[in-house]
Amino acid sequence: MDWDHVGSRSCDWVPGCFYLIRRSAIDQVGLFDPRFFVYYEEVDHCRRMKQAGWHVTYFGDTTVVHIGGESAKADAGLTAAGRQIARLQIESEMLYFRKYHGLSGLLAFLVLTGCGAMLDLLKDLVRPSQGRPRNAQRQKLKLSLSLLGPTGWATRPTR
Repeated sequence: MDWDHVGSRSCDWVPGCFYLIRRSAIDQVGLFDPRFFVYYEEVDHCRRMKQAGWHVTYFGDTTVVHIGGESAKADAGLTAAGRQIARLQIESEMLYFRKYHGLSGLLAFLVLTGCGAMLDLLKDLVRPSQGRPRNAQRQKLKLSLSLLGPTGWATRPTR
């Protein structure tokens, strides 16, 4: 969705870097689903809020300084275990699709990721990469497929 982010408006979800929520909403819906780490926890939480009848609003006139990467730095196990942020993001994405769309949703995610990988391959054949990340979709597909076993086909996190 393309919008200016200047004004306030209702939306499906807001980024978790600055997330305010009423205590009564937490009492009704609960906290973040612990299966999601770093990515998709706010998407899932906002979806559950909306399903419970709450509104999600983006306030464009609010200023917050977000220091990116600090959550990952705070968890020494991320680097000690060789885990990458991309892996966590894809794992959470797969868990989210499985949670809300079942096995068929997860399979659709994998098929669409595969289509993106094929498109990347075709682009590289027609015009080799010139400054853009090479093979991004192929890497995503490879990583997604490698996570199927460890996550039990996206039914549980590896963390």
